[in-house]
Amino acid sequence: MQGRVYSAATSYLPHFMQARTREPASPEAPLGRQALKAKRTREGLINATIALIQEGGFSAASSSRIAQRAGMTWGAAQHHFGSKEDILEAILALSYERFIETMAAPQLRRGSLDERVGAFVEQMWMHYQSELFQVALEILLATREDSDHAERAWEVRQGRQHLKVVREIFHDVRLSDARIQEALTFTHCCLTGLSVEGLFEAKVKHLGNHLERVKRALLGMLAES
Repeated sequence: MQGRVYSAATSYLPHFMQARTREPASPEAPLGRQALKAKRTREGLINATIALIQEGGFSAASSSRIAQRAGMTWGAAQHHFGSKEDILEAILALSYERFIETMAAPQLRRGSLDERVGAFVEQMWMHYQSELFQVALEILLATREDSDHAERAWEVRQGRQHLKVVREIFHDVRLSDARIQEALTFTHCCLTGLSVEGLFEAKVKHLGNHLERVKRALLGMLAES
């Protein structure tokens, strides 16, 4: 059981790293009244879904319960999201956007390579312990046989931005994009594995030691340049 769970979870980061995208769009104009109302309704549906999954797991977030939690009918909800799957996709996209925001922390760009690697792993782990990531992980596990992860539009849109951020943090590393991806995939797999372990155990044993090993391994891979 745990092997299947781990396999599905580790698909989360590599597809982001493999994606290549167009340049970011220009800043959007302020939303009008109706657009702002629609945005808030969409956010309400997303928040309702997140809350239901947190409280009762993936199966608790049925279409009818999502709409009820958000204070509307499912028919009204479909004007904003065509299906429950669209809401789930929006949550996954939001989780990744939050990850990019987390990686913008100034401390990740200061100090020696050793110090930056340590801060990077700690920052990743902090994100992986967030409620939003835990919900995203549950969605990935529950939909692993239904979704084509390589086709997600938000993965394509965000992929280059992720690589750009990582290059900014490790600006003195001369590895190719492929080698950087390999190092980050390894780090992601280790941290995701620890996160999945946390779903089965109340407390991950020897967590500090595990994180230190991940830091040393990532530093070794990056220092190969």
